[in-house]
Amino acid sequence: MPVDYHIHTALCGHAADEMEEYVEQALRLGLTEMGFADHLPMEVWGQADPCLTMSLADMEIYRRRVADLQARYQGRIRIRFGLEADYVPGKERVIEDFLRRYDFDYVIGSVHFLGADEVDFSRDHAPWTTHPVDEIFTGYFATLRDCAACGLFDFLGHPDLVKKFGHRPSFALDDWYDRIATVCAAHGIAAEINTSGLHRPVGEPYPHEDFVRAFVRHGVPMPINSDAHLPQEVGRDRAAAEALARRAGLRRTPLYEKRRLVGWDELPVGE
Repeated sequence: MPVDYHIHTALCGHAADEMEEYVEQALRLGLTEMGFADHLPMEVWGQADPCLTMSLADMEIYRRRVADLQARYQGRIRIRFGLEADYVPGKERVIEDFLRRYDFDYVIGSVHFLGADEVDFSRDHAPWTTHPVDEIFTGYFATLRDCAACGLFDFLGHPDLVKKFGHRPSFALDDWYDRIATVCAAHGIAAEINTSGLHRPVGEPYPHEDFVRAFVRHGVPMPINSDAHLPQEVGRDRAAAEALARRAGLRRTPLYEKRRLVGWDELPVGE
């Protein structure tokens, strides 16, 4: 049955509503398993923005709320305790030390920043207004490759987020797709299919279907997630993502517990 591991909470400052509402939506959709994965506090690597991530003070609140929901909904739905963590070059040690303090079921590794610039904030802000598109894409995929290789994460989040505003480089991305899939396979890290891109200017899931094919070709596991920031977004566009996955040759999605891949969810057979 369907699973959704990329669900945020109001603690991050840019999601809304109560965590119970996300769980109830998952139950309405028939999900058997879900996971909250709110944003790693930026304070961990020396920054802070209450509109982007949880604060350090929020972490214990977050942990307790997930534990409470796990107890309250036991026997109805499995609720996993996850985290979406930014990969920040040069800050691997402090991020690793922080992750060891909590008993996460999985940690998503994502690239949102190139230096101080947030690639998914606005097409009208840096880096898009200060750097050539080709340079941004090259920097993004090089950072994503390093994210996959660093050994801190269980799966990559929205693996081609850099395309969010519809920008395209002048060069083909196939070599980058293959390189990153190769690194993921070598380091035992998965990569999600994230449906939120369907509701962004690019109008397609993350990652591109050709990127999904590269991951499948290299045997990289791929969970299908919504990146929900509102309860009604839980499980959103699951059917479209499953159709893409089947076209690319994916037949099952991974299940996680205590930072381990513990099983598989078989994709339904398409029409």
